[in-house]
Amino acid sequence: MINTLNQHRQNFQEQLIAEITEFHYRFIRYHTKYSIALAYISEENGDLSLCSKHLRESDILIFFQKNFCAIIFDNTNEEQGIKAANNILSRVQDLFFAKHFYMTVITASDEYSEFQMVHDVFDLMTYALEHNMDNLVVDTSQVIQHKQLL
Repeated sequence: MINTLNQHRQNFQEQLIAEITEFHYRFIRYHTKYSIALAYISEENGDLSLCSKHLRESDILIFFQKNFCAIIFDNTNEEQGIKAANNILSRVQDLFFAKHFYMTVITASDEYSEFQMVHDVFDLMTYALEHNMDNLVVDTSQVIQHKQLL
């Protein structure tokens, strides 16, 4: 997956940036936070469309491939974004028992532009894949902790 991610990363990022434009506008204008999660299952024919059953109407599911998608959690702070991602992870894990499921999440903040958020969430996914951090939701705090343990 790392090779696929590296080959298509720019296209995936452009697609995601286009989808978050409205969310980021609301964040800048009204300080309405949102979170972006990436989800990947190692099984190539794994279908992550089942995630949509567990989303709110205001959340958006964006497919890059059948087994790789982004989820935009509307109106979520950092804690709520991680909780929403963990909720999806726990429900989808049951469907793909014993498969490697990777999930990363990042939340809008004043330090991030749209581009930086998308870039960082993809960096988190690359890190999770490289370090086999599967079956958990990886955010920046976990990467810092993981690096300290190494």
